Amino acid sequence: MNGRKHVNGALNDKLEMELLPDSTLDIQNVIEKLRNRWYWFVICLLVTGSLAWAYLRYATPRYNINAKILVKDDKKGGDIQGQEILDQMGLFSTKSNVDNEVEILKSRSIIEKVVRDLKLNVNYVVEGNLKKSEVLDVPFTANWVYLKDTLRNVQYVLKPLNEKKFLFKDRNNQKELNWGDTITLEEGVLCINRNTRFELVDVEYLINVTSFDNAVAAYQKRIKIEVPNKQVSVINLGIESTIPRKGEIILNKLIDKYLQASVEDKNRIVDSTIAFVDNRLVLVSSELTGVERQIQQFKQANDLADLDAQSKVLVSGTEDLTKQLTEQEVRLSIVESIEQYLKDQNNSKRIVPSSLVVQDPTFLGIVERYNALQLERQRSLMTTTESNPFVKNIDQQLASLREDMISNITSMKNNVEIGINQLKTRMGGISSQIKQVPGKERVFLDFSRQQAVKQELYLFLLKKREESAISKSSNLAIARIIDPAKSDAAPFAPKRTLFYLFALLAGVAIPSLALYLKDLFNRRVGSREDITNNTPVPILAEVGHSDHKELVVVRKGSVAPVVEQFRAIRTNLQFILGDKGQVILLTSSMSGEGKSFVATNIASVLALSGKSVVLMEMDLRKPKISEQLGLVNQFGFSTYVIGKTSIDDLIRPSGFHENCYIISSGPIPPNPAELLLLDATEKLFRELKTRFDYIIIDTAPVGLVTDAQLLGRFADTTLYLVRQGYTFKQQLLLSRDLHLNKKLPKINIIVNDVKIGSGYGYGYGYGYGYGYGYSETPQSTNGIISKVKRSLAKK
Repeated sequence: MNGRKHVNGALNDKLEMELLPDSTLDIQNVIEKLRNRWYWFVICLLVTGSLAWAYLRYATPRYNINAKILVKDDKKGGDIQGQEILDQMGLFSTKSNVDNEVEILKSRSIIEKVVRDLKLNVNYVVEGNLKKSEVLDVPFTANWVYLKDTLRNVQYVLKPLNEKKFLFKDRNNQKELNWGDTITLEEGVLCINRNTRFELVDVEYLINVTSFDNAVAAYQKRIKIEVPNKQVSVINLGIESTIPRKGEIILNKLIDKYLQASVEDKNRIVDSTIAFVDNRLVLVSSELTGVERQIQQFKQANDLADLDAQSKVLVSGTEDLTKQLTEQEVRLSIVESIEQYLKDQNNSKRIVPSSLVVQDPTFLGIVERYNALQLERQRSLMTTTESNPFVKNIDQQLASLREDMISNITSMKNNVEIGINQLKTRMGGISSQIKQVPGKERVFLDFSRQQAVKQELYLFLLKKREESAISKSSNLAIARIIDPAKSDAAPFAPKRTLFYLFALLAGVAIPSLALYLKDLFNRRVGSREDITNNTPVPILAEVGHSDHKELVVVRKGSVAPVVEQFRAIRTNLQFILGDKGQVILLTSSMSGEGKSFVATNIASVLALSGKSVVLMEMDLRKPKISEQLGLVNQFGFSTYVIGKTSIDDLIRPSGFHENCYIISSGPIPPNPAELLLLDATEKLFRELKTRFDYIIIDTAPVGLVTDAQLLGRFADTTLYLVRQGYTFKQQLLLSRDLHLNKKLPKINIIVNDVKIGSGYGYGYGYGYGYGYGYSETPQSTNGIISKVKRSLAKK
């Protein structure tokens, strides 16, 4: 016995594996579901498209503004044309690299100059119907006579009234003022002037004011400065702005301030040299004037007119030595001046003039290194403080180089003094040879020598000053503009194509996701796949939704679609029952799935074919057929099985067809299941088989009670009712169990209440059944609005 059960279980498992369909995705079914809900896609596309259009209509466009400059970088070969000529003319050249220049462009000091020059801490906004827009050209100018540094963000309202007056509102009050009036506010003193370049417009202008610190910090973040790659010395500058012209003005001003700072940086060395030379010229000019005055007084006192003839021999003998002595004394004077300049601590942070001492290459090299470090220190202080370790390291190097320069200049001074002493010794030897020259002439020669020395020194300083001035006027910025600031022709945001594409995707994705989630979380049967994926029981046919209020829709001469579906069921039943089958049992998972409706109409359609049919109302717990047909239910099956009603009295005409009869349930008994087990029940079915061609049994739901299984022993086939959108998917497992364990004979499924556009799927049943879920409502209700209403009602 156990072995037989094991074999039956194995056969059931094998049958289950064969009958259950593949769970792979059915693309055709998915497309069909989406097609049946096409109106949702249309609505969503209209909504998302409208939202995208409205956003793009009122969104503020944003533009990219870009500029490009080329920086001279010896490491990358970014030399500016003509720079080598300037390097040859002057001795004031420095090295740079692109990364340092990028930091200078980002520095607060440069951007602050731009903000203050363009007054970027103030902007003007016009409020429209749906949005606020910043404007650049306004018919007035707001000039702050005084503005607090620690200013919180404030907003004022200004409305022009006419060419003489305007209305001004702040947080506390409003007042009518004349153009040019000065307004004293908590934040400072403001003067509003009329800008006649633009016409007055009857709108309110919002004046937003922030502190310079906040504005500088904001523009430091907004302005993008970067090097495209490490192989070039090009710097790209960019900014985003809602007003293209404003962005162009900001970038061009930033480049101008940067180039101006670069030139000023180079001119610091030249200015230091010119200032030093000017001071020396004043002193040497004074000394030269004194010597010339002494010569004049000497000649006047001694009645001397022309001493050339008397001193030719003396001058010719001492000319070379005097020239050498003059050069050495000039050099000694310059060396002493530079030594004094270096020892003065007030000049420790200044540039050392290097063009005055060109004979000593060692000293000149130290000076160039010292000046280069000074410039690098000044650049670093633009972005950091003196306490920075990098700046302190530079200070240590500057101190070391300054000591080296002092040591070098001292050594140079000693050498010059030795040379002067040697020349004086040689001059002394010559002087001993001309002792016979009169004393007056010798005094005159001393004056002449002093005059020559001072005059030579004066001419030398004038020459160096002119050289420095030429070098200063020839100084160029370290960079040049490749592309001035220019806005893109089209805004980069919002991207119209991207927004419309997103709207299209959203219009498709939202209903698709909604349908997917609806199917995912829907516990009720909605499609053919919901049935085939949960039970191997074949589908006999589908019955469409009917709006008729009557229980019987199948009548003689009726051609409604739902009637044709019942005719298809009749045809399919002939193949299932064969020649000998005549008892049809109808059951379902729960009440409300349409058993009584389907049973009554199957009985009617069989009666229309000329067959004698009896409809048994065997739902003893909740009978409905007799009530809906208007029959008295005081006697019936329950009274028959207990012997109170004869079989002839039990069978009554149905009232809707002469070939169809009905056996009502009778009064509701307290023990329906026990009544079905009585011998009188079996006797009744034997008698009915002899009198009628077909017996239709409308029994209680098999998922709730066992009545259907008790009556299954009398049936030749079982029709299991599943109602679309009503039966739970989990309840289909009950039909699976009944089918696999042979608890009911020849069980087949009829899908009831299939609606148009419900996504049920193609409508051909198992065998020859068909039907897409026809509805008898007028065609005009198939519009989008009607479909939406029906869908919402169904939910």
